[in-house]
Amino acid sequence: MTAVRPPIVSVLVASALTLILVGRAGGPLASAVGALRSVTRAAFVPVQAGGAALFRPLEGVAAGVGRGGNLARAEADLARARQQAGSEAARGDALAAENGRLAALLGLAGPAGGDGVAARVVSTGAGSGGTLLLDRGGGDGIRVGMPVIAAGGLVGRIVAVAPGSSTVLPVTDGASAVGVRCSPPAPPGAGAPPGEAPATGPAGVAQGRGGPTLRLDLLDPSAPLESGALAVTSGLRHSRFPAGLAVGRVTGSRGHFAVHPFAPPDRLEVVKVIRWSPEP
Repeated sequence: MTAVRPPIVSVLVASALTLILVGRAGGPLASAVGALRSVTRAAFVPVQAGGAALFRPLEGVAAGVGRGGNLARAEADLARARQQAGSEAARGDALAAENGRLAALLGLAGPAGGDGVAARVVSTGAGSGGTLLLDRGGGDGIRVGMPVIAAGGLVGRIVAVAPGSSTVLPVTDGASAVGVRCSPPAPPGAGAPPGEAPATGPAGVAQGRGGPTLRLDLLDPSAPLESGALAVTSGLRHSRFPAGLAVGRVTGSRGHFAVHPFAPPDRLEVVKVIRWSPEP
């Protein structure tokens, strides 16, 4: 009958107890005890290695959990970075567009190119005829009565001023009227740039009516005028505006002429206030 061999762990435990007892007794067996201890440590090494191998997968799982948390944080940081980059790009595009509009204002010729103050439109009134609020005022040299233009043409005039803001009455408002002269339509592709339009042709008054267009009343109803003509400020004596500022394009027919302004007030972001005052 084959004898049953005790498990290796039992043997090791028994050996360890023996070493402890012998070590306590002391004496001439000390060297032998040292040798036995060395053999015992050598016997325990495979067991320790096996335990380490057994627990290594669990350590990998724990490390994986840590890496997963780091990955989630990294993805969140990346999402925030992308959002910030998108915001910065949008802000850069807006600044570039605004710089373009300011450059267009500064590049105007004729009376529109005179000394002035660039200002942002802070708010607009309801509809096409409401007043505009600007972020520049008396502290910037703006005074009541000064004309306001955009890159497209005449916007209106200053009617109220505070130290850091001012109010514009646009030409489309029902309380606004501007004297104009209407030049014949220019040949295709040869239109006069705003600010350089000649102040010649039939004279009239462009009256705001709170909508997108101005009513045009000619001083001489029989004067020849065609749809497509260019309306510019006449600049007559005591006029509220200097001569030659582009106002808009004439449409309609005799008795029903209208002017479509080149600078609709409800679409403006940047304007220029011209430092000009009408003759007393």
